[in-house]
Amino acid sequence: MAEELVLINGEIMPKNEAYIDIDDRGHNFGDGVFEIVPVYNGRCFALLPHMNNLFESVIHSKIPGVYMIEELVEFHENLLQAAGVSECEVYTQITRGSGAYGLAYPEQCIPNLTMFIVPVDRKALAERRIKGINLVTEEDVRWQHCDINTLNRMPEAMAKQKAYISNAFDALFVRDGKITETTEASFFIYKDGILWTHPENNCIHKNITRKLLTERLAPDLQLQVIERAFDKEFALKADEAFICGPRCEFMPVVKIDRGFIGDGKPGQMAASLQNAYEKFVAAECPAK
Repeated sequence: MAEELVLINGEIMPKNEAYIDIDDRGHNFGDGVFEIVPVYNGRCFALLPHMNNLFESVIHSKIPGVYMIEELVEFHENLLQAAGVSECEVYTQITRGSGAYGLAYPEQCIPNLTMFIVPVDRKALAERRIKGINLVTEEDVRWQHCDINTLNRMPEAMAKQKAYISNAFDALFVRDGKITETTEASFFIYKDGILWTHPENNCIHKNITRKLLTERLAPDLQLQVIERAFDKEFALKADEAFICGPRCEFMPVVKIDRGFIGDGKPGQMAASLQNAYEKFVAAECPAK
């Protein structure tokens, strides 16, 4: 089974042979960073931008650099080849390493690299796009550096659980009355012919799908993007809304809490962006 293989510090092994040191700081303090890369047709999509994101998080966290980007690219390819999967995601995690218990960084700490495959059901996601999804709002109590992908994700886990018990697809974070993002994706609305979204700053994750939208897809479709914080009331007056991210791609949002967006049905803009995204992916990750 593909998901039973993992890569630990460059070595591929069966999952049941891998272990986490009890003194690993990622285990004890969440002292580490992560990145998730989507895989299509056995090829990693936008791997270099994702690895640049990972390295930025490593640098901001002051975790010692052990691997070069070229090595991480090779690790991704080796793991996928060994696993023999074509449609999945690859999760990469780098912790500061093992050391004596204490909050201060230990001296001579050697980082630990962990990589494994996450199964993905893109057919199920496509089915969700037909009717659209609903989101439930949650106060954004995350720390002030969401742009760093740290392992400290308890607020996101709790928000995701709230969405689960509320029968919602995801939770929509609201900070100081303004919408930021969901637990795993960027949030956009389409209003008066313009795409609106929260500014890319320390309050949201660095999202490669969002970057692709703002820098490539939107210009190709002659769409204007305004990065400005807005509240739920403004969002509910939109013509359309959607979320985008490496895990969900482009997903139309038809309801926030108890309020419907537009006519309560998926609109054409989200569908157009999903179609453009799929064409971009097909060109970047052609079938072997």
